Amino acid sequence: MQADLQQPVRPKPAIHYGWIVLGAGAFGSFMTLPGQTAGVSVFFDPITTELGISRTTAATAYAAGTLAGILPAPAIGRWIDRHGPRSTGAIIAAALALACVFMASVQSALTLLIGFALLRGAAIGGLSLVSQQVVNLWFVRRRGIAAAAASLGLAAGSIVFPQLIDALISLFGWRGAYLVLAGLLALTILPVAALLFRDRPEKFGLSTDAGLPLAAQHFEPEPSFSREQALRTGVFWLLCAAGFLTNAVGTALLLNHFSIMRTAGVAHADSLMLLALAGGVQAAATLGTGFLVDRHEPRRLVPLAMGLLALATALPAFGSGVAASWLYALSLGGAYGSQQAINAAGFAQYFGRDHLGAIRGTSFVFGIAGAALGPLPFAASIDLTESYAMVLTVSCGLSLLCGAAAFVIKCPPAPAIAPASAERTP
Repeated sequence: MQADLQQPVRPKPAIHYGWIVLGAGAFGSFMTLPGQTAGVSVFFDPITTELGISRTTAATAYAAGTLAGILPAPAIGRWIDRHGPRSTGAIIAAALALACVFMASVQSALTLLIGFALLRGAAIGGLSLVSQQVVNLWFVRRRGIAAAAASLGLAAGSIVFPQLIDALISLFGWRGAYLVLAGLLALTILPVAALLFRDRPEKFGLSTDAGLPLAAQHFEPEPSFSREQALRTGVFWLLCAAGFLTNAVGTALLLNHFSIMRTAGVAHADSLMLLALAGGVQAAATLGTGFLVDRHEPRRLVPLAMGLLALATALPAFGSGVAASWLYALSLGGAYGSQQAINAAGFAQYFGRDHLGAIRGTSFVFGIAGAALGPLPFAASIDLTESYAMVLTVSCGLSLLCGAAAFVIKCPPAPAIAPASAERTP
């Protein structure tokens, strides 16, 4: 008998590829920092000084550049849906490196605006979008904690990059710092995206959620909303409103961080430390909120994020001194982190994966519009009145109003005719 002649058994991989995707997505979020406000804020004073432009002019260029850069986000989202995150991620990473090269060459307010458009578009509307998308494709039942874990890359970047950029500016000047960042992007996230990003696991015969057992026995079927169907739900607009306010107020605070801290009598070195503190709190809040997203509806957590944002705006308006500055950094980091986790997983939780790129691309327009428009009233306020008090008070009230709206908005019902997954282009 030849019973011993058996077919060779293919060994199972030592690690589920979902964990690799999670790490790659987190690193992608980390490498968006050259185009995030926490990174740009360190360049703000050297750029305005060398170019001889006012903070209002620079803030206007930042706002217009951000708006121009984010407009292609819905098309980029559809591109990810059609072609997958691997090729799109590599192209976007290369574009971000080239945007840093362009920033090193700006000579006027106009070229600064163009540079901000390229930088913000590639980082926020591109790399951030695809890094979140690839994780959402690979995690379903544990999406909240997975998306939050991947978003820790952004929080870690908020801790590391301001210090790194400040050191690079000291060594090479702000133009040389941008060239170093371009090389860093080309050597790190570009190959990571090209080699490690992948489309949804079912295409490779793998399970979602990194092969982990389900946390409970019974689950509702995964929803499948088209972008048009998602736009007709109240929860889409609630999540967009929360993202808009967090980006608007948070971007304004971060972009003017050193100016606000000088007004409060905080030294430059201590201001850098407060940025690091906010980044650390952001990381903890992201992970904690992600844990909650897997157990509660994302809309139920919006009041948490908005309450922290309201506190972050009230403290600079009505408080002063070192203690208020530390509490301000804690509140701002908590607001960013909790909203980040809600945003990263909420859209996928409510609307499914089939058209997630198009839905997220559209939501990014509203979120980044906040980042573009938010700094303008802050810059005008300090130029005209030499105080941020009025605009901070208004921001506090809007944050509380958005948090209250979460108690009114209902969970969206399943669409009448769910779009079929087969319609996706492989």
